[in-house]
Amino acid sequence: MRLDGGLRHLFREQLPVVHWQSIETGGTGRGVPDSNGCYRGHEFWIEFKWTKGHVVSLRPEQIGWLTRRARSGGKVFVAVRRTCATGPRRTAADELYLLRGSYARELRERGLTDLPTGAVVGSWGGGPGSWAWGDVLEALITSA
Repeated sequence: MRLDGGLRHLFREQLPVVHWQSIETGGTGRGVPDSNGCYRGHEFWIEFKWTKGHVVSLRPEQIGWLTRRARSGGKVFVAVRRTCATGPRRTAADELYLLRGSYARELRERGLTDLPTGAVVGSWGGGPGSWAWGDVLEALITSA
């Protein structure tokens, strides 16, 4: 699976009505999210992450960018795909979490299990075929 859990591809495939722009800044714009999207005049930025547990890796530059853009009124999100193979003490999981970018620091420090109220915009389980993509799009354009 790709480093982003295949989320960039899934979002483009499942939300084709969105005008997507992939962002690859290298060393020129450290911390800028992976993708920018625009739908019916609503523009948003998404950083895609993948984890096999509850810890989500975000670099300080990413946290800084997401936090500053949110403070300036921008719509910024972290989309996290959490996958987990079945085992003796756990059930299999393939979940999508959509979080407000303004909580990026808390996400890195606390993981997915101990976030403040308001950090999670939505979560969906059962794998990409079960994720409510219409709800995901609605959250992207209505949440800040």
